[in-house]
Amino acid sequence: MAVRARLVTLSGAALAVPLMAIGLASTARADTTPVAPVPPPTPAKLPVVPAAPTKVLPVALDMRTPYEPQLSCDPHDKPGVSAFAALMKANYKTGTTGISRNCDATVSEHYDGRALDWMLSAKDPQQKAVADSVVAWLSADNGVMARRFGISYIIWNTKMWREYAPERGWAAYTGSVPHTDHIHFSFSWDGAMARTSWWTGKATTSVDLGPCRVYAGQYAPLYTLARTAACPTNLPVAPVSPYPVYVLGQRNAQIAVAQKVLGVTADGQFGPVTFAALVAWQTSARVPITGVLDKSTWAKLVPTPPPPVTTPPVTRTPALTPAPAPAPRPSSALAPIRPVVKTPAAPVASTRYTAYKNVVLRQGSAGSAVVALQRALKVTPDGDFGPRTRSALVTFQRLQHISPNGVADRLVWDRLEQRDYPLVGYRGLTLKQGSRGVAVVALQRALRVAPDGVFGRGTQAAVMAVQSRAKLAPTGVVSGVTWDAIESQIRR
Repeated sequence: MAVRARLVTLSGAALAVPLMAIGLASTARADTTPVAPVPPPTPAKLPVVPAAPTKVLPVALDMRTPYEPQLSCDPHDKPGVSAFAALMKANYKTGTTGISRNCDATVSEHYDGRALDWMLSAKDPQQKAVADSVVAWLSADNGVMARRFGISYIIWNTKMWREYAPERGWAAYTGSVPHTDHIHFSFSWDGAMARTSWWTGKATTSVDLGPCRVYAGQYAPLYTLARTAACPTNLPVAPVSPYPVYVLGQRNAQIAVAQKVLGVTADGQFGPVTFAALVAWQTSARVPITGVLDKSTWAKLVPTPPPPVTTPPVTRTPALTPAPAPAPRPSSALAPIRPVVKTPAAPVASTRYTAYKNVVLRQGSAGSAVVALQRALKVTPDGDFGPRTRSALVTFQRLQHISPNGVADRLVWDRLEQRDYPLVGYRGLTLKQGSRGVAVVALQRALRVAPDGVFGRGTQAAVMAVQSRAKLAPTGVVSGVTWDAIESQIRR
């Protein structure tokens, strides 16, 4: 019953700020304690949000989890992280949130969808009060509530707290970003997949350690199932390929070489359609399913042709083969390989941003492109790029973790498109009952059905419902105008 006592103390006075009502049911089972589902403490100067319905949490705490660094490149929001973000925004109604981020050479749980940035400013008294009380509530009593959410560590206002080392307390954080404009939360795999006691009502008794690398220095396969055994330490060297490693979000002419073999539009842009086609190919080719154009994939997808045989043999100086790339930084040189070319897929459909992709706007610009940008940023669409438009653009850039230079370039237009048309990258695909993979997951999230990656009867029924509302033939097959109808439903 020690844990129950800690919860009651925490909810009563531990934070020295008013909390939302937390009731204890007299008929509770011996192994559970009913509590209000966070919402965390509300600072006195903010309006109090009505208390959430009573929720039962187990007396037992979830297991303490060791730090689980990002090993895979899977920038897709994980359900537990999305649910925590929604809970915070619903309770406090302040600050925007961002989860996934395209991979680069650094390590970040944003790159596998397990980190959340909640944009709150330490310079704003009300936002700082919210942030201070939330992080104190999560880390109090050696992180009782952080463990219930599966939060691994928190960074806020130049300080860092670690669930896996609570004895260190709120230590100084000396990273390049001081985190004075947002709170960073990183989640364990159990927390990211919403398997902790806050979501299930049952404390974890084993730790999901996440995916393991197959080859030394390469990305791990995409997460599929929980793993409790330690990863192997003596990994083989990856197969040799002259091509560098490329990941989702990158652009390079060499990516078009792979796209031609995969049968998708060879535009050199590693987007969602290429990602889905690559995962499908890796599955059938029996190479690690990483969703990355890595060394083992290149070696099998575009094998280097053997040297020609001559008679009589001649002495050759052996060519040097580049070592495996340690990080997804592209090379600008094209490899001299001529793969078999398949028929490209149909081009991706256009959006309201397509016409402006090559337009660069900055303060002082004017015209229809500025109107489109202002509408996207929810600024008065007067067609003049002034200080208010620039301020809104800088806020968007910071949320997207791109250079906050106040200039609307191709990257800004792409990110706006990804925000407003999350399914545009999949429009070249046809999905139906029996389809599997990341494209199905994206579809299911749009339809608000369980995102298990398998197009079953529940997904088919949800598709048919959208088709009926859009006055389309209820075939249950997703292609063409059905993608448009589903995206229109998202934007309502």
